Amino acid sequence: MERVERASSRAVLPRVVPRRAVAPQRRRCDGLGIGRRLEVEGSLSTVLCRGGYSLPEGGRAGEGKRLEVGEDENGAYRRAVNKSWRRLILWSRVKQGETERVNDRLEEEITKVCVFGAGSFGTAIATVLAKKYGQAKVYVVVRNEEQCESMNAKHRNPRYLTDYVLPGNVVATLDPREALEGCQYVVHAIPVQASTGFLEKVKGLVPKSVPVISVSKGLEVGTGLTMHQVLQRALGEDQPLVALSGPSFAKEVMEGLPTNLVAASEDENYARSVQAVFASPTLRVNTTRDVVGVEIVGALKNVVAIAAGIVDGLGLGNNALSALVAQGTAEIRWLAVRMGGEASTVTGVAGVGDIMLTSFVNLSRNRTVGVRLGRGESLQEILSSMTQVAEGVKTAEVVIALAKKYNLILPVLTAVAQVVDGQLDAKEAVDTVMLFPQIEDVDEGYDFFKESEPSTTRRASSSCEQTSELTGV
Repeated sequence: MERVERASSRAVLPRVVPRRAVAPQRRRCDGLGIGRRLEVEGSLSTVLCRGGYSLPEGGRAGEGKRLEVGEDENGAYRRAVNKSWRRLILWSRVKQGETERVNDRLEEEITKVCVFGAGSFGTAIATVLAKKYGQAKVYVVVRNEEQCESMNAKHRNPRYLTDYVLPGNVVATLDPREALEGCQYVVHAIPVQASTGFLEKVKGLVPKSVPVISVSKGLEVGTGLTMHQVLQRALGEDQPLVALSGPSFAKEVMEGLPTNLVAASEDENYARSVQAVFASPTLRVNTTRDVVGVEIVGALKNVVAIAAGIVDGLGLGNNALSALVAQGTAEIRWLAVRMGGEASTVTGVAGVGDIMLTSFVNLSRNRTVGVRLGRGESLQEILSSMTQVAEGVKTAEVVIALAKKYNLILPVLTAVAQVVDGQLDAKEAVDTVMLFPQIEDVDEGYDFFKESEPSTTRRASSSCEQTSELTGV
């Protein structure tokens, strides 16, 4: 039998011996030891055991003995893991009891919900609510008679998500008054650029005490307003408003696949109310008061997705794709913070979560626009062939004004704006960005113009006097 001799000048380590030489008292490590961390001379070492080898029994190496990896230690490790999991389950059950009580109350109280817009996401949200509240009516305000008749008679949306059958308690209507009368919640799913015109027609019908939940993402061209600001301008500052955003393709929401959203409201009570209304076994809803951060990242992630598509369309590889998306994410963070948002929102579900989904997955309309631009198609050709709105195209037009207003250099976002505007082709835009001066990785972004106070102390409320001297990139 091989022995591990104790040396006075160095630590004694356990000897791993072939299985054929294992003595009867030694125990084989059959995978339970993989990834286990054991203490060796005061440090932590990961034990990676594979079939065919054994570790001898004994004490700690620091004591000149072999490491013990027997059944007792394996059992202790497994019990610790199981105990941690049981704690999570216990916490979940306590919270679940509270949730069930809230759900029981909501099922009795919610009898009618109004959804503005029967596009993909409006249809998906209407379906989610109709399934959760089977006794309630979910009215969807649509634009044309054909769509209205099909949704009511055939229980299918003839234009969007056409393969899916709608619940019987989804009711389509051309009359906003019919949909709004007596409703407890309003979901706004009209594209941003069409929202002002629509809201002008219905603002007198929306009950002042009913929360309006926006699921539209983008910035209004001409004003640069977020959806929250557009709703506030139309409905008044006293209207309860909540932004519901996050990584969510309508098709997967419709299919009931696991999804995580964020409800953002300046009044946390409304955010929690919306959380309770929408939460289900397949839909998690976080809450935050950072409306600005949620809406800015929800809008600008579509511009980054166009850039990601351009890189793929040009065949520039995964290195370029990941670098560009990371840079675009940093630019969104810089701008969101300047506008009064929180950097942590950009790194959360509504931020990086949504950016990754939209930039890397082919279901993304905005990414698809970028891919086709990268392959040489004109924007006009692309948009004329699409049946759904790619909000990133219009949002890109607002980027230049935002960069100027908040005195920021935004290379990736500005390059997309140039391509969309037809002033650069996709390849030239990428080549130009790559030739920009090398810079440091920074938290606050680079000022385009010098100013009297450091950029790190300025937020959306501060003024900015621009000079003609460039700094940074």
